[in-house]
Amino acid sequence: MSTEKLYEFLVLSKALNFSRAAANLYISQSVLSKHIQDMEQELGVTLFFRTTHGVTLTNAGRLLAQKAEALIDQCNRAVSLLQISNFPIQGNIRIACALELAQSAHMQIFVRRFQERYPDIFVDFDVKAGGMPERLLHTQVYDFIFSPCEYQNMPESIHVHPVASHGTYVALYPGHPLLSKSLIQLRELEGESIIVPFSHEYFGPYAKNWLLVKKYTHDKVTCIPAPNLSSALFQVTIGRGIAIIPRYARKFTSDNTLTIGIANDACRFNEYLYYNANTKNGAAKLFYAEFCSTYPETTMA
Repeated sequence: MSTEKLYEFLVLSKALNFSRAAANLYISQSVLSKHIQDMEQELGVTLFFRTTHGVTLTNAGRLLAQKAEALIDQCNRAVSLLQISNFPIQGNIRIACALELAQSAHMQIFVRRFQERYPDIFVDFDVKAGGMPERLLHTQVYDFIFSPCEYQNMPESIHVHPVASHGTYVALYPGHPLLSKSLIQLRELEGESIIVPFSHEYFGPYAKNWLLVKKYTHDKVTCIPAPNLSSALFQVTIGRGIAIIPRYARKFTSDNTLTIGIANDACRFNEYLYYNANTKNGAAKLFYAEFCSTYPETTMA
């Protein structure tokens, strides 16, 4: 089955009207009807119920409609990847990565395998311990930025690929009353001092989770800004407050800092890959195509 016919099915599944769908596709209604009949014959199922008033999806049609867009996208990416891979590619790829996400298996495993497959491509990995400001997107220095931040003002050349979404943990100092909990509800943080790395980065996960704590505790918490994650975790060890951290950051905690999971699903730490398509770097284009094929887009919380 061709992706063209699958796309025609997708358009019809949304329009539920042959005449309107055919007009949107710039083909005749008879051609569209023939293509849909061919699909139904090929698949051995009925996709639409046809009446004098229009069409409706069958159960099989609804199932295909749910999957069709992703199938088309995956097929197009596979074709693009094959086309790129036909050419011998050399060069450098420049990646800026947040400190926490440098511990991500997604990035570590993929980069290692990519370098094994393409030994003539050098991957320059710059781990940023001091935060991921939005201006990184505008510098044109990096081909990729691997960040937990959901940037708002991106250049048109930047493509964003949501990679994964994770729950969070509370980092606690010894003797803290919440250590008796197996899971912590955000409302239970009422009265706490929350140490917030990069609190000024409102598009970042630390600031967003801090605002979420304020909501659940009705503003009955105190924010202690910290310049970075390492500083926040140190302040936890000396009992100045507690911190909300991602799973990866647990690797940076000291022996006397304990972590307990947060029960609220809304409190998240996400991974995004930002690709600067404006660099016209063939090696970077290959890297992005393979990464998207290996890790399809994730729906973020």
